[in-house]
Amino acid sequence: MKHKVVNHYLRVLVYITIVDSLILLVRNLVVGSNHFNFLFWNLFLAIIPMGVALLLHYFYGKWGKLAIILGSCLWLLFYPNAPYMISDTIHVDENCPPAFQNLQIYDALIIFLLAILALLYGFFSLKIMKNIFSCMFGRKWSLFIINFCVVLSSFGIYLGRILRLNSWDLFTHPMVVLKSIFDHLFPISKNPTTYVIIFLFSFIQFSLLLLMKDLEEPVGYSKELN
Repeated sequence: MKHKVVNHYLRVLVYITIVDSLILLVRNLVVGSNHFNFLFWNLFLAIIPMGVALLLHYFYGKWGKLAIILGSCLWLLFYPNAPYMISDTIHVDENCPPAFQNLQIYDALIIFLLAILALLYGFFSLKIMKNIFSCMFGRKWSLFIINFCVVLSSFGIYLGRILRLNSWDLFTHPMVVLKSIFDHLFPISKNPTTYVIIFLFSFIQFSLLLLMKDLEEPVGYSKELN
């Protein structure tokens, strides 16, 4: 993917981010509450994988293969934070104050806007990583890797939303994370909810990606690495 195309997408995302942030700030001023400010933090976490992908994009060919692979692992660790924001819709408050009868729909729309924005950041990073993997491993393997990453990210969403684990917990409490993963995956017969949630989040991502044709982008990198 050429730098010019990447920069164009990045500018568009920045503009949308500014508008969405202003909409949330207006809500805070009108209602007199910062209840939904946690969405800014969640959006920041959703932007991290795009930042990692951009670094890999701009330094591809300058860094060695090992550095690219390690960077890809870091990207995968934070990527679930992007589609995770879909689940923030559970925070819509049904008990709105009488003075703000339309607040519920307004809040729902704000969360929806920010969730879509987070997905765009995530899919943008996914597109970049797909091209990088294509150059490193070929088109067929890159498609397999990306699909596998999407499924893994869906399990990551489960760990974050249901078990309240964070991406950095893998470094600070690795054994706790590994035990939680094992306990909620096996035996399969006792953990059907886990697999249903993984399937649903994977289905949502695959459906959107196929509609956006993000898995069909041409490759623009040199295949040579130091």
